[in-house]
Amino acid sequence: MASNVLITGAAGFIGSHLIDFLISKDFTIYGLDLPGSHFKNLEHYIVEDYNISHDKRLKIMGNNIQVPTYHDNFKIIQCNLNNKKLLEELIQKINPKYIFHLGAQSLILPSWKDPINTIEANVIGTINIFEPIKKFNIKTRVILPGTAAEFGTSASIGRPLKETDPLLAVHPYGISKIAVELLGRQYFLNFGIECVIVRFFNQTGPRKSSGAAAEFTKRVAQIDLGIAEPIIKVGNLDSYRDFTGIKDTIQALWLAATKGKPGEIYHVCSGKKIHIRTLLEIALSFSNKEIDVVEITSDKLRKSDEDIIIGDNSKIKNELGYKISQTIEDVLKDMYEYWKLYYKKNGLLNS
Repeated sequence: MASNVLITGAAGFIGSHLIDFLISKDFTIYGLDLPGSHFKNLEHYIVEDYNISHDKRLKIMGNNIQVPTYHDNFKIIQCNLNNKKLLEELIQKINPKYIFHLGAQSLILPSWKDPINTIEANVIGTINIFEPIKKFNIKTRVILPGTAAEFGTSASIGRPLKETDPLLAVHPYGISKIAVELLGRQYFLNFGIECVIVRFFNQTGPRKSSGAAAEFTKRVAQIDLGIAEPIIKVGNLDSYRDFTGIKDTIQALWLAATKGKPGEIYHVCSGKKIHIRTLLEIALSFSNKEIDVVEITSDKLRKSDEDIIIGDNSKIKNELGYKISQTIEDVLKDMYEYWKLYYKKNGLLNS
């Protein structure tokens, strides 16, 4: 009998790739996302258009919240993480072997504009995942993502950041994720709920719609297809980040689920710093067109930003056997090709 897996944030960038990875394994997958979500990342699984009307949704547990898919072992369920009662019922009935809790408000700028929503989505939403596990004594393992944004000003430490370095976040999103990690730790220590934390640095790849790598490759693809002027407006190109391709992100999640030690934190990163300017240069190299770059656009700048963020991935490599398999050039090329195919399929969309 197949075990069940629950994935929150299933329609997102990482969630959709995780489903692609798990779909051929011996699991029944329950993918949760917000009511009214656009399921473009999962449209290859969905029977009808992802903007499916309410009366065409399937009934599960007495609610019309299941979007029909082509796969008997994959169920998409629309549920807000702050719907405590429904989430409790779902977790009790699903009784998952693994929970990949990827659902979150994960953007920095919106966290400044609406910090309350960020805290409710990330912190309260996480409590609503753990409480049913505790209440019904469910034997599961929760894979809980953290973020390099938690480090904030400690990024100035002058070396790749370790799991034990101080967390000094400089924005509401980073602060919310510190709270999420601490919640995971306390549910493990106090109630014995297996929780493994994977602290993501910059994860990128096809389907990623935000961040420098996505913006650069998307714009170059639009320009090459003739649906955008040959101009790219950018923010700060002088910072450095640590980028990991999505294939290695999924590798890390699966290693954490199957080999990770409960209560531990593992950095998911390449261990290499990449200049954002270099990222842009690589993206530009995919095009034969002359493209003008306009730097320091005010709407691209954050209220507070970190100059250099690099992670130390020695722990996940040494303890779980993690290996980087993609170069940043390969990842960006995959993204560029994805966007070209996307725009050819969907036509001119807002850039």
